[in-house]
Amino acid sequence: MARTTPHDHPHEAGTPLYRRIARELLDELRGGAIPPGERLPGERQLAEHFGVSRETVRQALRMLRRDGLVATDRRGSHAALPGPPSRTPASLGFP
Repeated sequence: MARTTPHDHPHEAGTPLYRRIARELLDELRGGAIPPGERLPGERQLAEHFGVSRETVRQALRMLRRDGLVATDRRGSHAALPGPPSRTPASLGFP
């Protein structure tokens, strides 16, 4: 999951940062960076990966949990994708 690209996407300028991070994380999960059921990196590591604060990562994870795409227990967050979803959940604000 190493990446150093900037996260300033002009076409998403009006989209809250946590929604953009949620979408990027979802894209990485769908791309197989983390298989379903596998544990996600910790908040600190995700924050470094995406170049954002831990609070932004928390908000993004909260959205993905609400949509059933990430599950969290006392050991951390896990990818909950049973397979590639047919479309992005509406709560992410994308078609």
